[in-house]
Amino acid sequence: MTQTKHDSHHDTHALPPMFIQEAYWHYNKVKPADLENDAKVIDFAKGLSEDQARVLRPVGSIKAATIVAACSAFRRAALVEDSKSPFKDLIKDAQIYEHQDFPGLQIIPGLLPPETQILWVSRILHEYLADPLHKINLEADYDIEYPLPPPVQTEEKDSSSATGFARTFFTHEAQSRFCTPKTDAKPLNAVQFLSRKLRWLTLGTQYHWPTRSYPRNPSTIFPPDLSALVTGLFPHITPESGVCLLYGPKDFMPVHRDVSEQCQRALASFSVGCDGIFLVARGVEEAETDAEKATRVVAIRVHSGDCIHLDGETRWAWHAMPRTVAGTCPKYLADWPAGSPGWGKKETKAFEKWKGWMGSKRLNVSCRQVWD
Repeated sequence: MTQTKHDSHHDTHALPPMFIQEAYWHYNKVKPADLENDAKVIDFAKGLSEDQARVLRPVGSIKAATIVAACSAFRRAALVEDSKSPFKDLIKDAQIYEHQDFPGLQIIPGLLPPETQILWVSRILHEYLADPLHKINLEADYDIEYPLPPPVQTEEKDSSSATGFARTFFTHEAQSRFCTPKTDAKPLNAVQFLSRKLRWLTLGTQYHWPTRSYPRNPSTIFPPDLSALVTGLFPHITPESGVCLLYGPKDFMPVHRDVSEQCQRALASFSVGCDGIFLVARGVEEAETDAEKATRVVAIRVHSGDCIHLDGETRWAWHAMPRTVAGTCPKYLADWPAGSPGWGKKETKAFEKWKGWMGSKRLNVSCRQVWD
């Protein structure tokens, strides 16, 4: 049976060509000093080389007023006060760069302001991580005791119920055990759960990892506050599913393609926390020469607040995250969950015991529309 171009793009079991795997292994194993000196890596914080500037062309921008409006809509939807933002006056137009060898691969450095990054992490890793409607990687092996929302407060307002936050795992004591194994393994305490075992969370429509597919009748909606930010920045995307990947210093994501969605819409992927090396490659057949390989693989160093926008041909390209760069979380985020906005005194005190947790982490959230 002859496979059409569309079918090959959507073969969920296809394997990447070897030259792509070799590029992945290189960045997975390379020494930190060699990584810093790798002139092939696109790094907007360092500036583009002449060769990189020739293939990465400015194609537009997201205006500062649009970013401010989207961030404000996000805060309002999250029921967090919007009047004390210290970053509004610092927000500038976000330049969009597109790679001429990868149609649809757009890089938007520094799109999310620091304050928005903090709230983004807080909403996902407090509220939605603690909501059993949004599935996590540990549920297949453990029965998890999810925190219940606090009762509604009528007079005393020293409670998270006065904001959009209702629950979080980060009020657990470090040694408390709330993950009971379904096998003969040992229960997990809070440190083991949050710092070592947690790998992913799916927001909204739940991606089914074993079958690599989305359900026909999704029962979980994408969080409205996160949606307000995404659609405010990218009106052409209606986020229905968000894959949140949490990386530690030694974590990585192998080469794969996002081919399960039943639509042709763009995808917006947001990075928060430590830097990562994002690898994108094109083609389904082997590259024969080094020169050909060089034009078919691109490595991008993504920083906290950056966004990768995938559309067109590159929407279905091979990609991977072979490396998290340890020690690169920005100072304004490194102490999180200490300083999480929108909580009462009791929770704020509990978060201090977890101070610095985010300093070694990277959170990547890919927001996508699944259905036409």
